[in-house]
Amino acid sequence: MLTEIEMQTLRANIEKYEGKVRHMYVNARGCIMVGVGQLLVACDDAQRLPFQYDNGDLANEDDIATEYNTLKAQESHHIASYYRQFTNLTLSDRAIKALLNEHIESLYHELHIIYDNFDEFPSNVKLALFDLISHLGMTSLRKGWLPLNTSLSAGDWVAAANNCSCSDVSDTRNTYVKTLLPVSYTHLTLPTTPYV
Repeated sequence: MLTEIEMQTLRANIEKYEGKVRHMYVNARGCIMVGVGQLLVACDDAQRLPFQYDNGDLANEDDIATEYNTLKAQESHHIASYYRQFTNLTLSDRAIKALLNEHIESLYHELHIIYDNFDEFPSNVKLALFDLISHLGMTSLRKGWLPLNTSLSAGDWVAAANNCSCSDVSDTRNTYVKTLLPVSYTHLTLPTTPYV
């Protein structure tokens, strides 16, 4: 379970590095996104959200689908604000916060699957792993980052910090994660086998 301070810090850091965008946009990988780094895999994902028109009325499913499909046809590699010209619908700040909280809860569950003693980790380590899983996804963090996970299971935080850099994020974000990891956690009971 995350403390309220951990939740506040986590929300602030995810927003800092992912940004907060009220309209749908296309990320560098060609995926449709909204809010604070929320992936909309399919049109149905967008239609489940309370998008609204400029006057505050809730959008209907057809208009949401039209906007989603319009964005799918756009090229990627532009900043999020570029895609505003293709949109008429937005999410309220309240809806974005609720969506972010749901996203954090989902990531928390996934981190427990990878690290069964996740709740025993120090706050800094939890924050670092949240950042990594929010960017990489569960499967990649679990199976594609074996040197990191081996370091974590061995309690070698310096090695973990040296194995946590992502090639497609900013140096600032990599530095943030790296500085969180080399902490002392002598109270933590380590697993006997590496995380896989």
